[in-house]
Amino acid sequence: MKRFGIIALTSSGAHTARQLLTQLQSNQRQVSLYLPQRLARGTENYYFKGDFTAAIRHLFKEYDCVVCIMATGIVVRSLAGIIVDKTVDPAVIVMDEQANHVISLLSGHVGGANEWAGLIAKLTGADPVITTATDTEHVQAIDVLAKQLNGWYPNFKENTKALNRLLAENKPVELYIEPYLKRYVNSLSGFTVLNEITTHQEGVPLVIVSDRGNFTKIPEAIQIIPRVNVLGIGCRKDITNEMMQQAFEEFTRQHDLLWSSISQVVSIDIKRTEGAIQYIAQTIGADLEFFTARQLFPASKHYPSSLFVLKTVGVGNVACAAADFASGERVVTERYANHEITMALSRRHEI
Repeated sequence: MKRFGIIALTSSGAHTARQLLTQLQSNQRQVSLYLPQRLARGTENYYFKGDFTAAIRHLFKEYDCVVCIMATGIVVRSLAGIIVDKTVDPAVIVMDEQANHVISLLSGHVGGANEWAGLIAKLTGADPVITTATDTEHVQAIDVLAKQLNGWYPNFKENTKALNRLLAENKPVELYIEPYLKRYVNSLSGFTVLNEITTHQEGVPLVIVSDRGNFTKIPEAIQIIPRVNVLGIGCRKDITNEMMQQAFEEFTRQHDLLWSSISQVVSIDIKRTEGAIQYIAQTIGADLEFFTARQLFPASKHYPSSLFVLKTVGVGNVACAAADFASGERVVTERYANHEITMALSRRHEI
């Protein structure tokens, strides 16, 4: 869960900060409040030795979103020396003490400041102030599109700058997106959406959104790889890393699947100590999670069952059930079985 830090300077600001704290918490957000010691009540956090600059810089380093209820100039001067880059800096939002305006100041797209400024405006009745060009032109930014898909694309800063400029200037940018991915995206405004890549117009920038890797090379194309896939794995005891690597390569090749689209590897908890499962998750940079047989049993009923596996681990199949349970969706591949390993893939119900 993303962590919000709210900081204020004056008694009026503290009043607004407390109201916002309550509203964000009721919206199921993890929020902390920081005030001058003279204004803090009970267990509320206060500035160490009254040092505001140290306090706001602490929030900048520790929180995903910093909400500053004060003048914009104070925030800019206090943070100027520690701002690094929009790919690593947290979202910074400025709000006036009367909650009339909420400004997305820093990391509007990648950090989420635009999105959260909109949320705070909705909760408080304030006017959101968004100044990024793609937002003011009401077109979808490529970095926002990728974020909605938990996605990755190469040369992030260079491609983001070039494509967002074209989109903001209402110049043609084509886009092909796999149909199943559209449910994760709230808008494709500004793009010329293609139903087939074969209709691409040569020379026009093209964005391909897919977890597949079999596309003909197009010089003006970049690919966003969505990280929405969940890989379920079952295996016999003490399989080797080499066996797992071979099985994984066969599975991804069979389904023309880019390994970087897998965000999570899952299995049953009895396999928690299997080094080969840990190895493949670490190798592809995916999160690793294990579930109990009791958790997996309802999902296992949707797939063919092995009596041997049922007697051994408590469910009739592991790969399919684990992928299903973790993602909240049925598997989208046939169950792979080779090298004493089973695999199956599902896609997250939501990101």
